[in-house]
Amino acid sequence: MLRQWASVAVALGTLIDITTAHTYETRFNGTTWDDDNWRIITTNLDQGHYQSRMSLANGYLGINVAAVGPFFEVDTPVAGDNINGWPLFSRRQTFATVAGFYDSQPTTEGTNFEWLNQYGGESVISGVPHWSGLYIQVGNRILNASVPAREISKFQSTLDHKHGILSWKYDWTPSGANATIAVEYEIFVHKLYVNQAAVQLKLTSQTNINVTVIDVLDGDCAVRSGLVEKGYDAKSPIIFSAVRPNGVNTEFYVHSVLAADDSCHSSNRREYKLPSVIGGNSSSIAQAIDVVLQPKQTSKIHKFIGGASSTAFSHAKAVSRRSALQAAHSGYKSLRACHRAEWQSIFAEDSVDNFRTANGTIPADTNLIELQITAITNPFHLLQNTIGSNAIAAAGNITHLDVNSISVCGLGSDCYAGLIFWDAEVWMAPGLVVAFPQAAKQIASYRVEKFPQAQRNVKTAYQSSQNQTGKFSPNGAVYPWTSGGFGNCTGTGPCFDYEYHINGDIGLEIYNYYAVTGDTDYFRQQLFPIYDAVAQFYVDLVTYNYTSKMYDLYNATDPDEYANFQTNVGFTMVLMRTHVNTANTLRSRFGLQPNDTWTQVANSITIPVDESANIILEYAAMNGSISVKQADVVLVDDFLDFPNPYSLSNLDYYAGKQSLNGPGMTYGVFSIVANEVSPSGCSSYTYDLYGSQPYIRGPWFQYSEQLLDNFEANGGTHPAYPFLTGMGGANRVAVFGYLGLRLMLESLNVDPSLPPQISQLTYRTIYWQGWPIKARSNQTHTTLTRLSHPLSTANSTFATYAIPVTIGLHGDAPPLSLPPNGAITVTNRGIDSGDRARPVRSQRRRRCRQHQVATSPRQHHRQRHSTTLTTLHPHH
Repeated sequence: MLRQWASVAVALGTLIDITTAHTYETRFNGTTWDDDNWRIITTNLDQGHYQSRMSLANGYLGINVAAVGPFFEVDTPVAGDNINGWPLFSRRQTFATVAGFYDSQPTTEGTNFEWLNQYGGESVISGVPHWSGLYIQVGNRILNASVPAREISKFQSTLDHKHGILSWKYDWTPSGANATIAVEYEIFVHKLYVNQAAVQLKLTSQTNINVTVIDVLDGDCAVRSGLVEKGYDAKSPIIFSAVRPNGVNTEFYVHSVLAADDSCHSSNRREYKLPSVIGGNSSSIAQAIDVVLQPKQTSKIHKFIGGASSTAFSHAKAVSRRSALQAAHSGYKSLRACHRAEWQSIFAEDSVDNFRTANGTIPADTNLIELQITAITNPFHLLQNTIGSNAIAAAGNITHLDVNSISVCGLGSDCYAGLIFWDAEVWMAPGLVVAFPQAAKQIASYRVEKFPQAQRNVKTAYQSSQNQTGKFSPNGAVYPWTSGGFGNCTGTGPCFDYEYHINGDIGLEIYNYYAVTGDTDYFRQQLFPIYDAVAQFYVDLVTYNYTSKMYDLYNATDPDEYANFQTNVGFTMVLMRTHVNTANTLRSRFGLQPNDTWTQVANSITIPVDESANIILEYAAMNGSISVKQADVVLVDDFLDFPNPYSLSNLDYYAGKQSLNGPGMTYGVFSIVANEVSPSGCSSYTYDLYGSQPYIRGPWFQYSEQLLDNFEANGGTHPAYPFLTGMGGANRVAVFGYLGLRLMLESLNVDPSLPPQISQLTYRTIYWQGWPIKARSNQTHTTLTRLSHPLSTANSTFATYAIPVTIGLHGDAPPLSLPPNGAITVTNRGIDSGDRARPVRSQRRRRCRQHQVATSPRQHHRQRHSTTLTTLHPHH
């Protein structure tokens, strides 16, 4: 398949130019990257298209805003399509919500097992009023999302990733006004004070002109919600709106305080009621003030937001109002400084991968420039949807703030109905938890909160092909494929006869969290019961085959959703075996008796293999005509500690079977596995690029779920966007691929190797058992350095003892020692860096969005040898 890939990466060389030492042109029209300040700057205005919009969030509040300003916007159809995807198939538009704001409804437009909804129905994310709108009116002309592009000039918009701030500046020339107004907007969602957000508007005119500024809470965004109450305060510049998700007795309040300078006539403040401007939904409300613009004088108007849900705050209305008033009292400058400081404390320079040279510049390689950009943008988008420990403390240590996982597209979108899939555990969590363990904790916490329901779900086996009295122990637990507010089995999220791997995926995530943090108390008390219960469920789930004398699994779907209701699905079978055996290992670790029956069952679980093809089959009846939706069997070598003799042949075989219409997280897995088992590292680099570049959309470097966004050309999928799953998948590659990190409890396990195209790489600071590690690789060696400032949960053993370091999963060399405040340097695995690893340009006609950078991994030879300790020098 690699031979067929057109050279998108090579073509990028004609699309990206380096403009200054630290500012780089990107391949997107009018868009540059400021590497010093981690800013994307675009001068290209693209209205009405979801790809051009940006979402901002703080892990509690989230909002998506228009390309031209902080406005509510409805998509303009492209090729007749402005529909969001499965399972809602609703109109694409900006979205705002609050974490955990799920409704209860009988069914959804799309489903998997529709009949299951007779037992409980669905729970999907609901919207809240779009709260950031601050419109400008001149005569009968309105500056909002639908302002004609011909009225906008000198457009520029900037996303500051260091500080979580989005801004715009441009000139607006309203038709018939005979005046041009310089407009500047800025918005942030406070990272420390999660109930607060703010919008700033600056207006400057060259002539006298009267304008009206309209503060809007647009209820058209409050999808699947109903009005509780709303109000306009005649004495204070405050409006509020409250909504309730359909079918659920919880409420969200949002208050807006409008503050302006002396150019505004506060005495003329009034409620604004025009539905065509503020939205026709009953929860819409707005207030307006008149502003007199003097020549060359800048007027400032601020909008301070408070928001609270009754799920997290017992007095949501009071908290919302108080938060808005406190924000206004603090003032925009102070509020902004506090927000910036919190982002800087979380998203530090050493928390991202660094491809730069010693002088601070990115190498003059277009692919490396883009890898450096996404090394920052990808974790930023994930971090936006998490709450840090400082924020939880600032909110009074409210426990319900960090029990919401990360949905497929985050808090600024209702893609995939805001449901929680394996995406959070398998694709987002690994790259996030190693560098930001506190932020990733909520992924595990969500499953902890839903654990009692998962235990109850076992009792619903009668609704499935597993309807056998007494088959399942009450000590087991089963999670649904999709999960919203309740965690029950639903039409979109069946518990049985579908993707049983979700339970082991959860096990992988909570095990990784323990390996990273060393938080034994939390794991033992909250997470291990989940791991143990899933093991019990897996042992009960399989059926003994008296002919083969092995245990089989029927009516199951592996990650490849093109093949449903299959027997002995490959990844799941290996996952069940490793999960059950690891559960017994953990039992021993915590002084509990291992279950001998579990061991016997686990070691007799059927792994489907085709010996003639030398591969693990995706399912028992698989034949050579298979087309694979997404990474499946190759996940075995990425995630599981399984001695697999078929690793390389699996990689080569399934690389040629991947569908072009699959979701955009697959090739990060191929990159990681290729770097581990392929005879050359060149293909891993190609896979790395292919796992990101074709899916990135400008200007904000957000990912689409699909190679092509046109549903008529991509097999009928309305792509999820922004696809955090894809960003999470790409965010894994450097650490788990090039560094070769494997998370385990007994040792820090790495197996480093850089492809020839990357001369050096300083990895994000990672944690093992709570202790921070900095790793740096060049083409021949990797240095591991222990840093100070461990996590509060760190394993205290290593405060005075060396961390054991092992190289590779199945090597037999004795562990190396990484002492406190010390460093060791190990030899990388060698790579054939001859002609076969050089760039390849295809003479064939390029297929859309395909890639070719290096030749097939079959043609390469990696020099495998033991990694050795070369230096040991304690730091003082």
